[in-house]
Amino acid sequence: MLHSDVIIQGHHTLVLDPAVIEHGTPIVVVLHGLGTNGEDLAPLSDELKLPGCRFVLPDAPLHLPGYPDMAYAWYDFQTYNRNEYVQSRDYLFKVMDRFSNDPNLRPAPGKEKTIKPIIIMGFSQGGVMSMEAGMNYKGKIMAVVSMSGYMPDPWETLTKAQVPLDTPILLVHGTGDEVVPVEGSRKAVKALQEAGYNPILKEFPMGHQITEESLSAVRDFLLPLIQPK
Repeated sequence: MLHSDVIIQGHHTLVLDPAVIEHGTPIVVVLHGLGTNGEDLAPLSDELKLPGCRFVLPDAPLHLPGYPDMAYAWYDFQTYNRNEYVQSRDYLFKVMDRFSNDPNLRPAPGKEKTIKPIIIMGFSQGGVMSMEAGMNYKGKIMAVVSMSGYMPDPWETLTKAQVPLDTPILLVHGTGDEVVPVEGSRKAVKALQEAGYNPILKEFPMGHQITEESLSAVRDFLLPLIQPK
């Protein structure tokens, strides 16, 4: 993968590109958890084995007191300030806009105005924001994936959701997760179903982590969307 760095609204985004970016191949936006940065989940670009995809890994916009440099957050988990969710969500809208219609990529002949679809996925706080931003993005969302996440306020997240009801949504969670209990994903699934969506929940005997087995479930979910039969 080819590495590059982009600054959006003063925040760093790591971009990992295949040798050739095919027309129509989705942008995979990957959101890290609390106290890390975009580089933390960069290995997923290889481990997921999604051919031809461009991976976009933004740093979260907040730096919480007491955390080291280069350790960021999407919101303060101690205060659960809704304004922080909204600010991070709106920042992610800018990130997705920037890469879904990247002026630096040569468009395919006759496809100058085609917008690339977005797959948005994340772990822990990133899983929370993948649902918050993914469900409310006005652009083209191919899929939403939340790993070890939850939905703090389902009504706020879903009452004005923008994505179609048939949007593929996957939630992955460990039954032994002591940081974000699996009940968080179960409640999110129920809220999504009540809103008319058809999410899939995959539970694994693991803690607050990403394992080879759970990542394989994500790959199996996304690959048919990228390479339909």
